[in-house]
Amino acid sequence: EPARSSKLHEDVSDELTRMGIAHKNELCVPKLGYHVDIAILPITDTAEAGPLLDEKMSARAREAARAATVTYGGLVIEVDGPSHYDAARRLLPAIALIRRHLALVGCAVVVVPYWKWDAFKGHAQKAAYLAELLCRLRRAGGLLKADDCVSDDDNL
Repeated sequence: EPARSSKLHEDVSDELTRMGIAHKNELCVPKLGYHVDIAILPITDTAEAGPLLDEKMSARAREAARAATVTYGGLVIEVDGPSHYDAARRLLPAIALIRRHLALVGCAVVVVPYWKWDAFKGHAQKAAYLAELLCRLRRAGGLLKADDCVSDDDNL
């Protein structure tokens, strides 16, 4: 049974909803039995997606979400609160192992750490951060050139 979503997790999910990105919270990955915080739902074709791709979703966010889900078969956003890290903000070994397992079954995992999310002021900064994470995922898959993403920060 999945854990109850945290306020931080709900805030990230709400922002994805505002952006028009279709997703599911606390989705179970059948091959592993793990529940992931947020799974971006696959979008394979604009015509088939219908209401999933509406005017609320920016073109960049839509393209990033589509490419990530089609390329990797699934994009997972893990929202990491303080319990995922030690006092020095190093990821706990058990959490790192789950991430490796997810990668082995074809999931691409993007992490939203609590200290970064908490630093954002308002919806615009949060949406820009999430769009950039999706863009960087595309770039990692070789679908974009290095300068197609806004930030040069490899530690988003």
